[in-house]
Amino acid sequence: MRRAAPVRAIADVPAREARRVVCILVDGARHDVLRDLLGQGDLPNLARWVIEPGGMAVGTTVFPSTTGVAYIPILFGRYPGLANVPGIRWLDRAGISGGAAARWRAARSYCGPQAPWINRDIDCGPSLFELVPQSLAICTPITRGLARGAHLMPVRRAILGAAAHYLGSYGALDRAVANSWLAVAARPWQFLFVVFPGPDGLTHLHHPTHPSVLDAYRQIDRALGEFVRRVRRSGDLPAFFVVADHGASAVHEHKDIALELEAWGIRTLRHPLHVWRRHPRASVMVSGNGCAHVYFPASSGGRTPRTEAQLPAELLARLLLLPGVGVGAYRDDRGGVMVARGHSRARLREDAAGVTYEPLLGDPLGLGALPLSLPDRELLESSRATQFPDAPRQLLQLLSCARSGDLVLAADPGVDFRGPWELPEHRSGHGSLFAEHMLVPIAASVPLPDAALRTVDLMPTMLEILGAPVPDGLDGVPFSRLATLEGALA
Repeated sequence: MRRAAPVRAIADVPAREARRVVCILVDGARHDVLRDLLGQGDLPNLARWVIEPGGMAVGTTVFPSTTGVAYIPILFGRYPGLANVPGIRWLDRAGISGGAAARWRAARSYCGPQAPWINRDIDCGPSLFELVPQSLAICTPITRGLARGAHLMPVRRAILGAAAHYLGSYGALDRAVANSWLAVAARPWQFLFVVFPGPDGLTHLHHPTHPSVLDAYRQIDRALGEFVRRVRRSGDLPAFFVVADHGASAVHEHKDIALELEAWGIRTLRHPLHVWRRHPRASVMVSGNGCAHVYFPASSGGRTPRTEAQLPAELLARLLLLPGVGVGAYRDDRGGVMVARGHSRARLREDAAGVTYEPLLGDPLGLGALPLSLPDRELLESSRATQFPDAPRQLLQLLSCARSGDLVLAADPGVDFRGPWELPEHRSGHGSLFAEHMLVPIAASVPLPDAALRTVDLMPTMLEILGAPVPDGLDGVPFSRLATLEGALA
């Protein structure tokens, strides 16, 4: 189930033919919901202008699978851990031992006043905006590299976004995005990045197939049709990419890890009101809300993450056995990553030959009871049919970041890691490592390769179509290389 329509081979497309590109990010879109609407004929413009000339695949996003963080692969071609942004909330170990202002800064959260800081916290190579100076963007939290005035409707995004969060008025926000998009159809640009937050926000308030969520998809499709009509007046159609940053699933139980620790007598630093706590014994930073970074102890002031031998063994075991915790991961003492699911344990490590998955007790990631060592892309293919697609790569990239927690937890389906006190209460969520959160639609009006895709592959692919140079050292692989066996296994 890779494509919704047959596509031509990549070789049929002129190499590096410079075209304009539009990337439409439908925040939180589920691939199965999108396919159902396509099958019903409810998304005629997506079908005609994107999928028919190209195709649609089911790809994988990154962990944590959450807004903002999961934009990094699309705009920078890097995994979030390797870009030094491990979540929408994370802890600066060095800064937490300072005064009140320093502690507030150290308890990073991109869900409030610190939201713009994601642009300065990203620590990797240039963004797509920097590589393509004639870029415009609408309703994105990541703006690094945009020229002055190229981030459209920033004030309306802030006002309408806040209203939508608390009042549920995502329709108004998406209509404003659509109007801004249509208004620039005739302007000079090479790359256009358009974000529609409505499906994600409405899913949080309801569930992934709620009528308001489905109507948001239809509204976006109508905007696409009108944009095509307008842009055709002034020339050829651009190449279109339609993608989601993460999936979503219904939440039936809130399992607040910070409150569990408090109930065990562990003084815990956490958002939103306990970031100034002095001498906490732990810190919990939640993303999505299906991912949690846990730091021990939060006030040590050390910059170096703890490895297995330095972790509080009894507390670690209790956390990993908590109901609702699907997978836990932490750094071992030999440069690898330990993966836990209940009592099961396995070790991940990487070298020049590829990634090795070594089951020690049981098979926490469902990859088999025997040791497995494969090149990156082969392991991606092997993991796609499991409950945790691309989990080996995603756990390795996230735990490679010094800003990540000493322990990283991923929620089970139906569970999140924030209490019902959160306003508004989340009835659906994302951020975890299981398939409903990790699998995303990737549609394009250019041919798709017959290979497993990641969202991190989009940035180099779009650069090639734009005729721009592709930087060395990206984590993604352009579609042109994935079309060949050598590229697919790189």
